[in-house]
Amino acid sequence: MISTLKLHKLLNEDRISELPDPILTEILSFIPTKSAVKTALLSKRWKTPYLSLPNLDFVDDKWYLDDIFNEVSRHKINFMNLVDRVLRLRGDNIDIDRFSLNCIGNYDTGRVDGWIRIVVGHNVKEINLSFKFKKLYELGQDVYMCASVKILRLSCKILVDVPENVGFSRLKVLEFICVTFSSFESVERLLLNCPLLEDLVIESCKWISGCCLCICGSMLKNLTLDSPISLVHVEKVEPKILIDTPALQTLKIEEFISEDISIKEQLRFLTIASIDIALKLEWYMQSRAYGDMVFGLLNKIYHVKYLTLSENTLGALDCASYDGFPTFHNLTMLELHFDTSSCWTLLPYMLSKSPNLRSLVFPNGLAGMFSTTSSFLWNPPKLVPECLSSHLKTIEIKEFLEAQKLASSILYFKKITKYDEMYPESIFRKVFNSSEAANSIPCPPLILALPDIIAMVLMNLDFGRTVGAIR
Repeated sequence: MISTLKLHKLLNEDRISELPDPILTEILSFIPTKSAVKTALLSKRWKTPYLSLPNLDFVDDKWYLDDIFNEVSRHKINFMNLVDRVLRLRGDNIDIDRFSLNCIGNYDTGRVDGWIRIVVGHNVKEINLSFKFKKLYELGQDVYMCASVKILRLSCKILVDVPENVGFSRLKVLEFICVTFSSFESVERLLLNCPLLEDLVIESCKWISGCCLCICGSMLKNLTLDSPISLVHVEKVEPKILIDTPALQTLKIEEFISEDISIKEQLRFLTIASIDIALKLEWYMQSRAYGDMVFGLLNKIYHVKYLTLSENTLGALDCASYDGFPTFHNLTMLELHFDTSSCWTLLPYMLSKSPNLRSLVFPNGLAGMFSTTSSFLWNPPKLVPECLSSHLKTIEIKEFLEAQKLASSILYFKKITKYDEMYPESIFRKVFNSSEAANSIPCPPLILALPDIIAMVLMNLDFGRTVGAIR
């Protein structure tokens, strides 16, 4: 039986401190870097384990009064001293897996340069930098020549001025969010030196000069090009955009700055695509040419399986000639967003050219087709694509307004499916002519799920008594 003295000794014994350094470092890796560094104050035993942390995440995301008056606050000084100590005391032979630095306010950019230089020297695999300084921070040469980095994420007030020599031989993930590029052409120069790049994100960036943005990469699988109209390039030049990525699998474009965007060759491996391209008001007189340009994109992505088209894209396509409309043999899900009647110009073509389509989705509903001051402005096509009647399984329509006016469109959708086998047309007419539906302005989302999914589900609509009476 253990004596009281021995039991007391066991209870007070610091057994964690007796663990070897690798295990202590592993334990510290589960808490924030700043907290891990503070463990050095516990005892002499804890003075070194944090120096071997594989992931270093430094975050200073608070503004102080001193920042407003261009002074360096005591908090900033302490933060910089913390980063200095962690990096300079680290052993030269200890690699860094991930380095993240998020800073706001007044910082000594010379010290920031030194931190990045040290990190690059430790064979870092992932770098995440987000700066909100008073002025743009110019990314140094050390980063561009980091052969060990596999993931690089840059955001906010960072100037990307790509040098002649770039050494991203292992880079696979590259993200630019709200950064400033010296020129459009510098992007191509950078990408040509990333032979293994698979994921690329360019979002809300600014541009100082140039006229052609070329997105290239033989290994690139996922591309996001997102340029909101609120953040345009510095020079008022409408750039040309060329996408040369033959192995692409996922494509997301939200683009409002270019009047000439094209894809070099067929994207045969494309699985998911989301296209949001706006027709600027000043291009209205040339809308036919712009519509044909956007239509040209469809001709390069017809291998896609899941396709999303925005209201902006549909508006541009409404002006296209539709000569040589491609067949989307692999397309199984089509999602259409719109707030004008332009959707219905494209829809019959898409239905007739999508022989394997199984799901048709209207996330924004059909509300854009009419308002309280106008009537429903759609005449259903007389001919229904025969190929769809045996494949289309689900139609999802959300955000209904004035449900009584939707009967014609719903009845058309019914014809292109097998819905007649379960519910006669009279059921639709009774449901959509009911007083409860007519008085629901606006109605919550309505989902129609066809035979292979579920007979009929009316979500959040008080149609229970009506449907029950019909059955």
